[in-house]
Amino acid sequence: MSAISSGAGRFISEDEASEFKGAYQQRKKEQQIPEADTVRSEFFGSDNLQQILSQPGCVGIRVYHAKRREKINGSEHLVPRVVLVGVDENGDELLELSEPVEAGMKDMPAVRSGQLADGPLCPPECNKVGKGG
Repeated sequence: MSAISSGAGRFISEDEASEFKGAYQQRKKEQQIPEADTVRSEFFGSDNLQQILSQPGCVGIRVYHAKRREKINGSEHLVPRVVLVGVDENGDELLELSEPVEAGMKDMPAVRSGQLADGPLCPPECNKVGKGG
């Protein structure tokens, strides 16, 4: 049986989640990266996630770890990011949305890619982060 299914993954306890996140934050401290420059999380809205999940045949989302140079607190850093893409039961990625997405700014074409990125980062968008956040 394939590991790719709509039930893949597991819910973990608050303690285990804190351990996971704490190990990451500890590693950043050891690398002497200031806490204000340590990306802890990236947010994605339910509308965008639903667009991925509602694609025909989609059973879940694959998360790619990525990095890109961005300005944080006035200086350039290599920033950890993620890219999300829908996946079908065969493990194949669904790289185009089945419905067109509304165009953004007037010079930007309508994006049909099913790859989601560029969510707001924490910090600075860290309001009401749970324990161990």
